Amino acid sequence: MVGALACGGIGAAAGALLGDPYLLAASAFLAACMGAIAVVDARHYRVPDPWNIAAAIGGLIVAWLSARPIFSEQTAALGASLLHAALCGGAFWLLREAYYRWRDAEGLGLGDVKLAATAGIWLGWQLFASAVVVAAAAALLWIGARALAGRAWPRDRKIPLGAFLAPAIWMCWYGLQIMPSRWVP
Repeated sequence: MVGALACGGIGAAAGALLGDPYLLAASAFLAACMGAIAVVDARHYRVPDPWNIAAAIGGLIVAWLSARPIFSEQTAALGASLLHAALCGGAFWLLREAYYRWRDAEGLGLGDVKLAATAGIWLGWQLFASAVVVAAAAALLWIGARALAGRAWPRDRKIPLGAFLAPAIWMCWYGLQIMPSRWVP
């Protein structure tokens, strides 16, 4: 809970720079949820469903409120968000299944799949790929830094992907608010 509050404060401070109270609230909320997910996953190798569900519902509310106040456009925004959730979550689910069939071991947990679906709601499928790249790069840097410090990461040890993907989701969402035309074609 302390991690969520701290990340929410950081998200609020960053959101204040956007100059819109609505974006400040969205930034603080998403940062708090993603911060809590990152902390729990780093400690317990589990993406907590309550925080993930809260973030998904919050993303749907943001999609609804971001559309022009015409019911058909708000409904279309919700539909698009749900489609993006299915695409992103589905991509991770397929990756999870392919890895399991190839190695006969779990590579991605279902929590990571659900987090990918939540990312789809907030980012859309186009920007989701950027969040995955940021998360993977951060994880590799973290493992490399540990190795340089003499604390090698054993090959059979799990990597808490959610601990890296959750902050990357907020960072990509925030980047989209700052420079929308540079992120999405």
